[in-house]
Amino acid sequence: MNIEVATAFETAPLEVLDLQVVPKTATGKSLLSLRLLLRKDRKTNLLHIPTLSWFDASKLQRFSQELASAHYPETCQVDLTDAGIRLTGSVRRLAGRWTTGRTVRIEPLSSSATSFTAFTIHASHHDITSYAGKLYNRLWEVFTRG
Repeated sequence: MNIEVATAFETAPLEVLDLQVVPKTATGKSLLSLRLLLRKDRKTNLLHIPTLSWFDASKLQRFSQELASAHYPETCQVDLTDAGIRLTGSVRRLAGRWTTGRTVRIEPLSSSATSFTAFTIHASHHDITSYAGKLYNRLWEVFTRG
């Protein structure tokens, strides 16, 4: 999968090598840690998504599927309250034309414990569909393993 991350300072194309879902327990709660293994040029990094509850993970999965099947002018939005982030997805507009690409804006909720600058991710329709399927499979694997 290839994505493009755009911040206020730079735009960087990244290759997503893998999506990892790791169960965590904290104060009796069952939580999930999502990490994207990324490669930029020849360097690999992990992008950590704030810890999710199973409820937030379910909403993230549903959001991913809705975004993959969206057509212009549809948009999707979800608040992952436990993680403190808002995701807004839309069909991408490039040079005045609507394309099959997708844009996701990630921003902190006002109630978020972690403050960060909002950023956007651009990806093709195929990559979003692939990501949604991989997320579903990884969540199912963690769920069935217990």
